[in-house]
Amino acid sequence: MINQTELRNIPGFDTLKGETLLAITRRAFEREIQVGHTLVIEGMPAEFCYFLITGQVRVLRMSQEGRIQILDRQGPGAPLNIISLLIAERVNRASIETLTPVKVLILDATSFDLLLAEHPDFSRMLLQIFAERIAKITDLAANLSLHTVRARLARFLVALADQPPIAGGWTQDEIAAHVGTVRDVVGRLLREFESEGLIARHRGRITLLDRSSLSKTADGTG
Repeated sequence: MINQTELRNIPGFDTLKGETLLAITRRAFEREIQVGHTLVIEGMPAEFCYFLITGQVRVLRMSQEGRIQILDRQGPGAPLNIISLLIAERVNRASIETLTPVKVLILDATSFDLLLAEHPDFSRMLLQIFAERIAKITDLAANLSLHTVRARLARFLVALADQPPIAGGWTQDEIAAHVGTVRDVVGRLLREFESEGLIARHRGRITLLDRSSLSKTADGTG
């Protein structure tokens, strides 16, 4: 059983009151899951939500033709499958796969409903998380409408260089999903950046060679 001290170490949970943390410890449980496990399957009934304690996952959807779209990557502190428990039909909206071994805090749907109803600070924590995600989506929409794909990719690469390395690197499909284009365009632009001496690639890893010029490209001035 997880204790209150451990809960406070999960990003966001440090804002919760003691009685809320106690209610969570009584209803939630932890599980360690290996890499490559499908935690949530799109289209299946939404029976649980998860809070990622350690590790990384990716969120994806699949078309009827079998084409996969990577929606996001999530790290420690991220709530997973929450939206699926909030919509009326309670069906998983996407699949979630582990990219590394992970530890998750799990709440069943009944416990989730009780926490929302009886502990306003739990609801406020989720609202804050949702607000941050909406802001991110708003920025993405503006980025898509105001910048070329070349500029968006350059901006993504500059931002990526400032973040800790993630498990397995980024596939071109994942990059395409994040910058709002398709894999072939990402591949062509990466080759262009490489030939221009802006980046180097090795086994899926991308290294910035000329950050200044790439930043100018990201701003539309290069």
